[in-house]
Amino acid sequence: MRTRVRKIFPSAATLPAGPATVPAALCYAVAGAGFGLPFLNQVLLTRIAGASLGKFAVRTRVIRETDASRPRLPRLFRRWLGGYLFIVVWIIAACFEMEDDPEDFCGVRLVRRKDLRALVPTA
Repeated sequence: MRTRVRKIFPSAATLPAGPATVPAALCYAVAGAGFGLPFLNQVLLTRIAGASLGKFAVRTRVIRETDASRPRLPRLFRRWLGGYLFIVVWIIAACFEMEDDPEDFCGVRLVRRKDLRALVPTA
């Protein structure tokens, strides 16, 4: 029994010395999950279907501010990239206790699905 416990829980003397290394595959998997999945959700799915998964859940759509059409890929890419930059700006604004919220810089708005149907004229 004692040898089995030692195999499962080795003593500190048997552990390798030095800093622990993280395998490169794990780093790529974390980076892919952190950047790839949000890109697929917020850029490609929004371009194809007009909303990301969360927006589908609350029945909202993403439209261009100027003409209420679906945004194109470059605008959605700027919006996705701006989300990461917004986190930094938000933290800085919180540290300096700024009361103004940062403005939307890419001209994209969220609307409810039923309000979007009201914008489209029927023949």
